[in-house]
Amino acid sequence: MKEGDNFPATYLSWENAMAFCAKLTARERKAGRLPADWEYTLPTEAQWEYACRAGTKTLYSFGDNPFLLPEYAWFHNNAWAVDERYAHAVGRKKPNAFGLHDMHGNVNEWCRDGWHKELPGGIDPFVESKDDHRVICGGSIRRPDVLCQSAIRDGEHGVDRTNFIGDIGFRVALCRVRK
Repeated sequence: MKEGDNFPATYLSWENAMAFCAKLTARERKAGRLPADWEYTLPTEAQWEYACRAGTKTLYSFGDNPFLLPEYAWFHNNAWAVDERYAHAVGRKKPNAFGLHDMHGNVNEWCRDGWHKELPGGIDPFVESKDDHRVICGGSIRRPDVLCQSAIRDGEHGVDRTNFIGDIGFRVALCRVRK
């Protein structure tokens, strides 16, 4: 495991990620920097995919050619398979068109949604969870190129337990409070 200010937070649960967002929201509201109708939270699955795609409709934010993935992502071939079995520093690969780094690979990222077989449709759907199974997106250092595509999703249990592989992290989103 590598550590430092430029490395993604890993070895944490969905609950840990949501608790971090809640504390950040409370701190920023108390400081007067965040209006009451806004919050820091995990992105919904739809928000995450929109940010990853960066205006494209291709398999990856940079097109459909998986051979370009090493320029944009840490994934099985250039991390796990060469004994670099840890999350890499953020920003060492090319960003997408929105300027976001590591949307493909490096670490899977928790989304706010509960796990469900398919998205229900709509502009920004959100699925409440009846259990602790949560959506992750993005691919990771362990995943092959096809599992790092923009629309690939999976589910993991989000209870407070250690992720022993260290390939799940999170990305904070600033959103209007859902009513």
